[in-house]
Amino acid sequence: MERLLEAERKYALRRGQELPALTAVGRPGPIEEFVLEATYYDAPDYRLTRAWRVIRRRVGGNDEGWHLKLPGQRPDERIELHEPVEQRRLPGSFRAQVEDVLDGAPVVPVAVLRTRRREQQLLGPGDTVLATTCVDQVRATVGEQEQDWWEAEVELVDGDVAVLDRVEAVLAAAGIHRAATGSKIARALDEAMVRALSPDPSARAAVLAYLAEQVGVLQDREAAVREDAPDAVHRSRVATRRLRSALRTYAGIFGPGTTKALRKELRWHAEELGAPRDAEVLRERLQASLAVLAPADREVVGARIEASLAAAHARVHRHLVEGMRTDRYERLQLDLAQLVAAPRLDVMAHERAAVVLPPMFDAAVDRVRRLAAHAAARPGDLTRWHEVRKAAKTARYGAELLVPVLGRGAEAARARWEAVTEALGEMQDAVVSQRVIGELSWHAVADGLPRLPFDDLRHEQDRLLRESLARGREALAVALGG
Repeated sequence: MERLLEAERKYALRRGQELPALTAVGRPGPIEEFVLEATYYDAPDYRLTRAWRVIRRRVGGNDEGWHLKLPGQRPDERIELHEPVEQRRLPGSFRAQVEDVLDGAPVVPVAVLRTRRREQQLLGPGDTVLATTCVDQVRATVGEQEQDWWEAEVELVDGDVAVLDRVEAVLAAAGIHRAATGSKIARALDEAMVRALSPDPSARAAVLAYLAEQVGVLQDREAAVREDAPDAVHRSRVATRRLRSALRTYAGIFGPGTTKALRKELRWHAEELGAPRDAEVLRERLQASLAVLAPADREVVGARIEASLAAAHARVHRHLVEGMRTDRYERLQLDLAQLVAAPRLDVMAHERAAVVLPPMFDAAVDRVRRLAAHAAARPGDLTRWHEVRKAAKTARYGAELLVPVLGRGAEAARARWEAVTEALGEMQDAVVSQRVIGELSWHAVADGLPRLPFDDLRHEQDRLLRESLARGREALAVALGG
């Protein structure tokens, strides 16, 4: 990552206006012309721009690439970091530099600026490049809004701040004064930043705020997931599930069929995340179950569990990291950023959230009710209860999204559905644990170890399964009755 210190000033120009001759400051060099296109990135509430942090990916000109601008020590100074233009996604090093401002928020494309630039060097003794002057014709696109303006930049190269002062004096004499904003993106986002501070009761605002929070988790935890840091995989998996659930439950606010492919890709990534997370959960669960064994058996069986599941976890985590290096994963992350930045919406998205969203949530609850009746008709079929659990998770996350919209009523519903999913989740963990214990038992007996301790562990998981299923059915009755 390249790190530079730049010092520049910006000036407002009228349409078609050029800079006066700066021969009193230095000798003008040849003029170069460029066409630049820069995509700017920020959180949905523009917190980076408000904090004078600028991230862009620019194509064209002499410095193509990713640029991150941070405040310098002096008013005219900015620290600028560069990464190669070939990267399609925001460089992780950039996110790390502004994480204190982001605080977990996602970074998404917020504006595109197209600039026609006339650039000229200002030369001093011995052809030293004192500064570079630019006259820019700018067209900014923010959502469906466009605006254009002219401006000038004067950036130091080998000169000192006195050069900027002398240039400013010449410009002032010609009636050219400092721009009202210190960056192009601040000017482009001026109206959008005002709108972002206004309350928005629409379904669009409620759903996108929830989706943005989950995309922020995936971006924020990405490096930690690759490193297998504590809780990183778990939090990312939950965020992926929340995204899928919200897109399914509230699909009506999006254009027909626009989220189906994205939900499919999120399912793929959730499964990739699920494998190492399941190995973590099983390892912890089975180690805790060792308490039912005699001390001598506990040591032998515990060693078997630790060796087998630690190896399994390492293997599936490597597979996860390999998947995160693929074009498929990169495209998923780009599509998620685009979902937050510029979703394709149905007209009902602009209606009040309190009116539009509850019926969609009710439909998710009705789906749980149908699956619950199906499971109750054959209560010993644990596959059916697993399907109930998955549908209940969708209802849980659907209620969670509604909490900022409906308040305490939605929070109570979320808590009821959480009780269902936690209990039925323990049931499913017990099912998987019994299968894993059976596999461990088979290999242990083949190696000459006794089967009885493993049978004791399976009996314990069976007891926990029956208890958790009973709790889940009780919680389900409460949730469906509430």
